[in-house]
Amino acid sequence: MSVFNAPEMESEEFELWQAYLEKQTGLWLPESRKPFLIRALSGYMLSKGISNYRELYFKLNAGAVSVGDWASLVDSLTVNETCFYREKHSLGLVSSYCRNMAIERFQAAPDKPQHLQLWSVGCSTGEEVYTLAIEMDKLNLGLHDSVGKEVYFGVTGIDISYPSLAVAREGVYAARQLDFVPMVTKNLYFNRLADGYFQIRDNIRQRCCFIQSNILEMKAKLKQNYDVIYCQNVLIYFKQDRKQSVIDELVERLKPGGLLVLGHGEITGTNNDLLTKVDNKHCLAYLRKDK
Repeated sequence: MSVFNAPEMESEEFELWQAYLEKQTGLWLPESRKPFLIRALSGYMLSKGISNYRELYFKLNAGAVSVGDWASLVDSLTVNETCFYREKHSLGLVSSYCRNMAIERFQAAPDKPQHLQLWSVGCSTGEEVYTLAIEMDKLNLGLHDSVGKEVYFGVTGIDISYPSLAVAREGVYAARQLDFVPMVTKNLYFNRLADGYFQIRDNIRQRCCFIQSNILEMKAKLKQNYDVIYCQNVLIYFKQDRKQSVIDELVERLKPGGLLVLGHGEITGTNNDLLTKVDNKHCLAYLRKDK
Protein backbone atom coordinates (compact mmCIF):
# COMPACT_ATOMS: atom_id res chain seq x y z
CA MET A 1 0.00 0.00 0.00
CA SER A 2 1.17 3.54 -0.72
CA VAL A 3 -0.32 6.92 0.08
CA PHE A 4 -1.04 7.32 -3.61
CA ASN A 5 -2.78 3.94 -3.75
CA ALA A 6 -4.74 4.08 -0.50
CA PRO A 7 -7.54 1.58 0.12
CA GLU A 8 -11.06 2.76 -0.56
CA MET A 9 -12.93 4.04 2.49
CA GLU A 10 -16.49 2.76 2.72
CA SER A 11 -19.28 5.12 3.76
CA GLU A 12 -19.71 3.25 7.04
CA GLU A 13 -16.01 3.62 7.79
CA PHE A 14 -16.07 7.34 7.05
CA GLU A 15 -19.05 7.81 9.37
CA LEU A 16 -17.18 5.85 12.04
CA TRP A 17 -14.20 8.20 11.76
CA GLN A 18 -16.45 11.28 11.62
CA ALA A 19 -18.03 10.32 14.93
CA TYR A 20 -14.71 9.39 16.53
CA LEU A 21 -13.00 12.66 15.61
CA GLU A 22 -15.92 14.76 16.81
CA LYS A 23 -16.06 12.90 20.11
CA GLN A 24 -12.32 13.26 20.73
CA THR A 25 -11.68 16.76 19.38
CA GLY A 26 -14.98 18.44 18.52
CA LEU A 27 -13.90 18.61 14.85
CA TRP A 28 -16.51 17.64 12.27
CA LEU A 29 -15.34 16.44 8.86
CA PRO A 30 -17.85 17.01 6.07
CA GLU A 31 -17.94 14.62 3.11
CA SER A 32 -15.87 17.10 1.11
CA ARG A 33 -12.88 16.49 3.43
CA LYS A 34 -12.95 12.72 3.07
CA PRO A 35 -9.85 12.80 0.80
CA PHE A 36 -7.93 14.65 3.55
CA LEU A 37 -8.90 11.95 6.03
CA ILE A 38 -7.84 9.15 3.67
CA ARG A 39 -4.50 10.85 2.98
CA ALA A 40 -3.78 11.35 6.68
CA LEU A 41 -4.78 7.85 7.75
CA SER A 42 -3.17 5.99 4.85
CA GLY A 43 0.15 7.73 5.41
CA TYR A 44 0.18 6.64 9.04
CA MET A 45 -1.02 3.12 8.16
CA LEU A 46 1.81 2.74 5.65
CA SER A 47 4.43 3.72 8.24
CA LYS A 48 3.02 1.29 10.83
CA GLY A 49 2.12 -1.66 8.60
CA ILE A 50 -1.62 -1.34 9.26
CA SER A 51 -3.72 -2.76 6.43
CA ASN A 52 -7.13 -1.11 6.79
CA TYR A 53 -8.99 1.80 8.43
CA ARG A 54 -10.93 -0.36 10.88
CA GLU A 55 -7.74 -1.89 12.26
CA LEU A 56 -6.36 1.60 12.92
CA TYR A 57 -9.66 2.67 14.47
CA PHE A 58 -9.57 -0.22 16.94
CA LYS A 59 -5.92 0.48 17.78
CA LEU A 60 -6.83 4.08 18.62
CA ASN A 61 -9.66 2.96 20.85
CA ALA A 62 -7.36 0.51 22.57
CA GLY A 63 -4.78 3.22 23.28
CA ALA A 64 -2.20 1.60 20.99
CA VAL A 65 -1.37 4.86 19.16
CA SER A 66 1.03 7.32 20.78
CA VAL A 67 -0.06 10.82 21.78
CA GLY A 68 2.39 12.32 19.29
CA ASP A 69 1.11 10.19 16.40
CA TRP A 70 -2.49 11.04 17.25
CA ALA A 71 -1.64 14.75 17.36
CA SER A 72 0.01 14.51 13.93
CA LEU A 73 -3.06 12.80 12.50
CA VAL A 74 -5.36 15.52 13.79
CA ASP A 75 -2.97 18.22 12.62
CA SER A 76 -3.11 16.92 9.05
CA LEU A 77 -6.89 17.38 8.98
CA THR A 78 -6.90 21.10 9.70
CA VAL A 79 -5.73 24.01 7.58
CA ASN A 80 -2.75 25.74 9.22
CA GLU A 81 -1.91 28.25 6.49
CA THR A 82 -2.03 31.77 7.86
CA CYS A 83 -0.06 35.02 7.82
CA PHE A 84 0.46 38.24 9.75
CA TYR A 85 -2.23 40.94 9.55
CA ARG A 86 -4.65 38.57 7.86
CA GLU A 87 -7.91 40.27 8.91
CA LYS A 88 -7.24 44.02 8.93
CA HIS A 89 -10.79 45.13 9.72
CA SER A 90 -11.04 42.77 12.70
CA LEU A 91 -7.62 43.86 13.95
CA GLY A 92 -8.64 47.50 13.62
CA LEU A 93 -11.73 46.81 15.70
CA VAL A 94 -9.64 45.14 18.41
CA SER A 95 -7.16 48.04 18.50
CA SER A 96 -9.92 50.63 18.74
CA TYR A 97 -11.73 48.67 21.46
CA CYS A 98 -8.56 48.22 23.55
CA ARG A 99 -7.62 51.88 23.23
CA ASN A 100 -11.06 53.05 24.38
CA MET A 101 -11.11 50.49 27.20
CA ALA A 102 -7.65 51.56 28.41
CA ILE A 103 -8.53 55.27 28.42
CA GLU A 104 -11.81 54.62 30.27
CA ARG A 105 -10.00 52.63 32.92
CA PHE A 106 -7.27 55.26 33.36
CA GLN A 107 -9.93 57.94 33.76
CA ALA A 108 -11.84 55.88 36.32
CA ALA A 109 -8.73 54.92 38.34
CA PRO A 110 -5.76 57.18 37.42
CA ASP A 111 -3.37 55.63 39.94
CA LYS A 112 -4.25 51.99 39.30
CA PRO A 113 -2.21 49.83 36.87
CA GLN A 114 -4.38 48.56 34.04
CA HIS A 115 -4.20 45.16 32.35
CA LEU A 116 -5.58 43.84 29.06
CA GLN A 117 -5.62 40.14 28.24
CA LEU A 118 -6.29 38.81 24.74
CA TRP A 119 -6.90 35.24 23.58
CA SER A 120 -6.37 33.88 20.08
CA VAL A 121 -8.43 30.70 19.58
CA GLY A 122 -7.04 28.30 17.01
CA CYS A 123 -3.81 30.26 16.80
CA SER A 124 -2.07 27.82 14.43
CA THR A 125 1.61 28.78 13.97
CA GLY A 126 1.33 32.00 15.97
CA GLU A 127 1.08 34.78 13.39
CA GLU A 128 -2.28 35.89 14.78
CA VAL A 129 -1.01 35.97 18.36
CA TYR A 130 2.04 38.02 17.46
CA THR A 131 0.00 40.39 15.29
CA LEU A 132 -2.28 41.10 18.24
CA ALA A 133 0.72 41.63 20.52
CA ILE A 134 2.35 44.01 18.04
CA GLU A 135 -0.86 46.02 17.80
CA MET A 136 -1.05 46.19 21.58
CA ASP A 137 2.53 47.43 21.76
CA LYS A 138 1.70 50.10 19.19
CA LEU A 139 -1.32 51.01 21.31
CA ASN A 140 0.98 51.54 24.29
CA LEU A 141 3.19 53.86 22.27
CA GLY A 142 0.12 55.95 21.47
CA LEU A 143 -1.14 55.88 25.05
CA HIS A 144 2.25 56.98 26.35
CA ASP A 145 2.21 59.99 24.04
CA SER A 146 -1.44 60.94 24.71
CA VAL A 147 -2.02 60.18 28.41
CA GLY A 148 1.47 59.35 29.67
CA LYS A 149 0.48 55.81 30.68
CA GLU A 150 0.72 52.26 29.37
CA VAL A 151 -1.27 49.08 29.94
CA TYR A 152 0.15 45.72 30.89
CA PHE A 153 -0.94 43.21 28.28
CA GLY A 154 -0.62 39.56 27.38
CA VAL A 155 -1.80 37.43 24.47
CA THR A 156 -2.60 33.73 24.86
CA GLY A 157 -2.72 31.42 21.86
CA ILE A 158 -4.41 28.03 21.95
CA ASP A 159 -4.37 25.34 19.28
CA ILE A 160 -4.84 21.60 18.94
CA SER A 161 -1.69 21.10 16.88
CA TYR A 162 1.62 20.35 18.61
CA PRO A 163 3.68 20.97 15.44
CA SER A 164 2.02 24.34 14.84
CA LEU A 165 2.63 25.43 18.43
CA ALA A 166 6.30 24.46 18.17
CA VAL A 167 6.61 26.91 15.27
CA ALA A 168 4.68 29.56 17.19
CA ARG A 169 6.94 29.37 20.23
CA GLU A 170 10.05 29.73 18.12
CA GLY A 171 8.59 32.74 16.30
CA VAL A 172 10.56 32.25 13.07
CA TYR A 173 8.78 32.84 9.75
CA ALA A 174 9.50 32.90 6.04
CA ALA A 175 9.40 36.27 4.29
CA ARG A 176 6.18 35.41 2.41
CA GLN A 177 4.30 35.18 5.70
CA LEU A 178 5.13 38.85 6.32
CA ASP A 179 3.75 40.06 2.99
CA PHE A 180 1.02 42.12 4.69
CA VAL A 181 3.25 43.55 7.42
CA PRO A 182 4.03 47.26 6.89
CA MET A 183 7.75 47.89 6.40
CA VAL A 184 7.97 50.13 9.49
CA THR A 185 6.38 47.38 11.59
CA LYS A 186 8.68 44.75 10.10
CA ASN A 187 11.76 46.80 10.96
CA LEU A 188 10.56 47.54 14.49
CA TYR A 189 9.30 44.12 15.57
CA PHE A 190 11.27 41.52 13.60
CA ASN A 191 14.89 40.44 13.47
CA ARG A 192 16.14 39.48 10.02
CA LEU A 193 17.73 36.01 9.93
CA ALA A 194 19.60 34.14 7.21
CA ASP A 195 17.93 32.69 4.09
CA GLY A 196 15.05 35.15 4.05
CA TYR A 197 13.62 34.30 7.47
CA PHE A 198 12.49 36.65 10.24
CA GLN A 199 12.02 36.20 13.98
CA ILE A 200 9.70 38.09 16.31
CA ARG A 201 11.69 40.23 18.72
CA ASP A 202 11.94 39.13 22.33
CA ASN A 203 9.95 42.04 23.78
CA ILE A 204 6.90 40.78 21.86
CA ARG A 205 7.52 37.05 22.35
CA GLN A 206 7.70 37.60 26.10
CA ARG A 207 4.14 38.98 26.05
CA CYS A 208 2.77 35.82 24.43
CA CYS A 209 2.13 32.28 25.63
CA PHE A 210 0.91 29.19 23.78
CA ILE A 211 -1.22 26.33 25.09
CA GLN A 212 -2.05 23.00 23.45
CA SER A 213 -5.71 22.14 23.76
CA ASN A 214 -8.87 21.50 21.82
CA ILE A 215 -12.27 23.07 22.24
CA LEU A 216 -13.46 20.25 24.48
CA GLU A 217 -10.69 20.92 27.03
CA MET A 218 -10.95 24.70 27.36
CA LYS A 219 -12.48 24.63 30.83
CA ALA A 220 -9.62 22.54 32.18
CA LYS A 221 -6.78 24.40 30.42
CA LEU A 222 -7.86 28.03 30.86
CA LYS A 223 -8.71 29.58 34.21
CA GLN A 224 -8.59 33.33 33.60
CA ASN A 225 -11.01 35.60 31.76
CA TYR A 226 -10.15 37.81 28.81
CA ASP A 227 -10.90 41.32 27.57
CA VAL A 228 -10.73 40.19 23.94
CA ILE A 229 -11.33 36.74 22.46
CA TYR A 230 -10.27 36.51 18.82
CA CYS A 231 -11.68 33.45 17.04
CA GLN A 232 -11.18 33.53 13.27
CA ASN A 233 -11.70 30.54 10.94
CA VAL A 234 -12.19 28.09 13.81
CA LEU A 235 -15.93 27.46 13.85
CA ILE A 236 -15.82 26.18 10.25
CA TYR A 237 -14.62 22.87 11.71
CA PHE A 238 -17.75 22.30 13.81
CA LYS A 239 -21.37 21.35 13.23
CA GLN A 240 -24.00 24.05 13.77
CA ASP A 241 -25.10 22.86 17.20
CA ARG A 242 -21.48 22.56 18.32
CA LYS A 243 -20.76 26.09 17.10
CA GLN A 244 -23.28 27.51 19.54
CA SER A 245 -21.86 25.51 22.44
CA VAL A 246 -18.35 26.71 21.55
CA ILE A 247 -19.52 30.32 21.57
CA ASP A 248 -21.18 29.77 24.95
CA GLU A 249 -17.86 28.40 26.27
CA LEU A 250 -16.00 31.43 24.92
CA VAL A 251 -18.48 33.82 26.53
CA GLU A 252 -17.79 32.19 29.90
CA ARG A 253 -14.16 33.25 29.50
CA LEU A 254 -15.03 36.79 28.36
CA LYS A 255 -14.99 39.60 30.91
CA PRO A 256 -18.12 41.76 31.26
CA GLY A 257 -17.87 44.38 28.53
CA GLY A 258 -15.34 42.21 26.68
CA LEU A 259 -15.10 41.82 22.91
CA LEU A 260 -15.61 38.55 21.00
CA VAL A 261 -14.43 38.63 17.37
CA LEU A 262 -15.50 35.85 14.98
CA GLY A 263 -14.86 35.13 11.32
CA HIS A 264 -17.34 36.29 8.69
CA GLY A 265 -19.71 33.52 7.65
CA GLU A 266 -18.74 31.16 10.48
CA ILE A 267 -22.09 31.55 12.18
CA THR A 268 -25.32 33.24 11.12
CA GLY A 269 -26.28 34.30 14.61
CA THR A 270 -26.09 33.40 18.28
CA ASN A 271 -28.80 33.00 20.89
CA ASN A 272 -26.54 33.81 23.83
CA ASP A 273 -28.34 36.48 25.84
CA LEU A 274 -25.09 37.88 27.22
CA LEU A 275 -23.93 39.07 23.79
CA THR A 276 -24.73 42.24 21.85
CA LYS A 277 -23.70 42.41 18.21
CA VAL A 278 -21.23 45.14 17.26
CA ASP A 279 -22.47 47.37 14.44
CA ASN A 280 -19.67 46.83 11.94
CA LYS A 281 -20.26 45.76 8.34
CA HIS A 282 -16.66 44.63 7.83
CA CYS A 283 -16.38 42.03 10.61
CA LEU A 284 -18.46 39.91 12.95
CA ALA A 285 -18.08 40.80 16.62
CA TYR A 286 -20.02 40.90 19.88
CA LEU A 287 -19.72 42.65 23.22
CA ARG A 288 -20.51 40.85 26.44
CA LYS A 289 -23.06 42.74 28.49
CA ASP A 290 -21.79 44.26 31.72
CA LYS A 291 -24.42 42.46 33.77
